[in-house]
Order: sequence, then C-alpha cells, then structure tokens
Amino acid sequence: MTQAANPIYFKGFNGVRFIAASAVIIHHIEEYKSVFLFGREDLWARPFAYQLGRLGVSLFFVLSGFLITYLLLAEKQKTGRIAIRKFYIRRVLRIWPLYFLVVGLGLVVWPLVPILQTPALLGDVYDQFGLKLLVYGLVLPNFALALFGNVPMVSHTWSIGVEEQFYLMWPWLVMSNNPKRTLKVVASVVGLLALWFLYERFVARPAYLGDDPDRSPFVILAFFMAQFRIGCMAIGGVGAWLLFSRNRVLSKLFQREVQLAVYGILLLCIAFSVRVPGFNYEFYALFFCFMLLNLAGNPASLVKLDNPVTRFMGDISYGLYMYHPLLITLCMNSLLLLWPGLPVHGSNADPVFMMLLYVSSFVLTTLVAWLSYQYFEKPFLSLKDRFAVVASSRRPTEQPAPPASTPMAP
Repeated sequence: MTQAANPIYFKGFNGVRFIAASAVIIHHIEEYKSVFLFGREDLWARPFAYQLGRLGVSLFFVLSGFLITYLLLAEKQKTGRIAIRKFYIRRVLRIWPLYFLVVGLGLVVWPLVPILQTPALLGDVYDQFGLKLLVYGLVLPNFALALFGNVPMVSHTWSIGVEEQFYLMWPWLVMSNNPKRTLKVVASVVGLLALWFLYERFVARPAYLGDDPDRSPFVILAFFMAQFRIGCMAIGGVGAWLLFSRNRVLSKLFQREVQLAVYGILLLCIAFSVRVPGFNYEFYALFFCFMLLNLAGNPASLVKLDNPVTRFMGDISYGLYMYHPLLITLCMNSLLLLWPGLPVHGSNADPVFMMLLYVSSFVLTTLVAWLSYQYFEKPFLSLKDRFAVVASSRRPTEQPAPPASTPMAP
C-alpha cells in the first residue's frame, strides 16, 4: 500500500477481482449447462458449484466495501471532509456506462438475435417489458430480480443494485466527525442488521424457499432481502478501518500461524460447501476481509496474487462480470449447432464439448471485456479521475509499500 504523492495501491487486489469474477463465470457455465443440455447436472448438482458463484459475488462485495471505505477515510484525513458530490460522480462514471450498455442490449437487442436465444427456464424478457425497462432503468436491478425473477443477460446485474444502495448511506457514516453521533449511527446500523438477520433467517427465507407461484408481495420482499448482502460490504468497511487506523489487532492477524489456520479453515469450508444458516455470506465475508487485510497491509502475506496476468484480468474484471452471460450463451448455442450428435441427456455428454465450452466462454469473455475496457470504459475512467480527491490505482507505483507497522502519513 502506498499513499502520499503516489496513488493508493493495494497489491494483489486485482488478483482478488479475477478470482471473484472467475468463480461467478464457472457458476453460470454450470447453471447454463444444466438448462441447455436438458438435465445434465455435473458440477451444478454439487453444492460446491452451486455456492461458488455466490461466494464470488460476496468477495466482490467485501472488496468494494474495503476499497470505498479506505479511500473515504484517506480523503477525510487529507481534507478534513468528504466531497459527497464528487464521490457520487465517481461512482456513476465507473458503474453506470457499462451497466446501461449491458442492460440496454440485454433487454432490447439480444432477444432479437437467434443465436442468443435461451431456454424458457432462464426467463422471459418480454413479460411486463415496460415495467422491466423502468425498474432496470432506475438502476434497481436487485428489485427487478425480486419482482420478475430471472431475465436473460441482465439478471446478474442485481449485485450492482446492492452496491448502489450501500453507497447511498455509507459515505455519510464515514463523514461524521461527531464520535457520539457516529456511535449512535453505528449502533442503529447494527440494530437494523440484527433485525434484518432475524427476519431473513426465520421469516423471509422460509417464505422464499416455499412454493408460491403467484409471487405474493411477501415472497417478493423475502427474495429481495435474501439477496441484500449489504452486511458483506460493511464487513469490508470495518476491515478498511482496521488497516487505516493501524489497529493493534493487525499484529495478531498478520502472524504466519494465524494465516495458515484461517486459510486452512476457509479452504475446508469451500471444499465441503459448509453453509452457516442465516449468516452464510457474512461468515465467508469475514475470511475474505482477513485475506484483504493481509494483502493490503502485511508484507509477509502468505497469499500472493500480484503478477502481470492478475493485474490484466483485474483491470477488466467488471467487464468479465457484466458480459459473461452473453458469451456463455453464444458459446453454448454455437457448440450445440456444431455438435448435432451430442448426447445431451444424463451424464453422457462428451467431455471434449465441456472443455470447449469452458475454454471458449473464458476466452471470448476475456476478449470482449478487454475491448470494452480499452474502447468504452477508459474514457469514463479518465473523466472519473478528474473528480478524485485521493488518487487510487490498479497498478503498482515505483514507491515501495511501507511495512505494516509504519504510521499513516497525514
């Protein structure tokens, strides 16, 4: 991590972005395979693949909460305040252009392209089309998912809605200079999260998992609450505060033995698809926050994720996430057309087909994400930098990172 004259850069975070995006892509390849190939389940039938993408999104949430909070704290330290207007302009310039491109094409253009047709199980674009345009146009994709269920090519943007709603309140909390007021706000947030946890665990989840084909308002609310993972972003924010304040607990978290124990438990939980009822994603968010803290502030971190490949893939990770359903669908339909004799029932599908599906999906998604980053996103990113009070970077600077015990320069 570097500050002062150089932009803030956290070594290895691009690798985290790449891991999170890859987990979501694998999850959706397996899901689409189970739908397109008429019951072929493979990994999708296993809890590991089912949970993998959900943990990838949770990792994105923790990372976003960590970075946003750290930059806000640095800005407050540097200027004594937080420029709220500039904060929202930066978020709009980073998120909205690609969001509206993907949603606009997904709702208006791609349904007209034969090679991009999807099975009915993946949803219908045209049912309540006007209302869908309105809700997605208001940047409320998580509300849209609760209202309409899956919509091909655009439903995965639900996570953008969660982030946007987090941004509505978080900078105001960080900006407060009144300790008592901050404590009251934090206590209120914790109380609301506790109530939300009880509601989601004992009321919403049973309703969401129940059979209600009419999608009553209660079930719609339950579905929304089940996806509203703002707690993961808050956990990332707490981690950023620990690092920024150089809290004494870091010396314990950075110990080699602690890292070995925590990462060992995390790998076992992922491998055996351990689920914690009612607190599953927040449970894993604690592990993810631990990893981010070590990557950002511990020179002796056991996890090393910084190299040219991960930097490149991290740069285009937003595009990887946003474009991958389109490219998976294109690859799946193209391979099915080229493979007319493919066994598609049960577990007899050709493994070569599966390998080609994975390779083509990842390669095409990477190519399209890179083209998008170079020729569509970069102009908005350049404009976004004009509104930055504290500069950040996804590339290492020439100045070396200070050791974890070095106090933060004002």
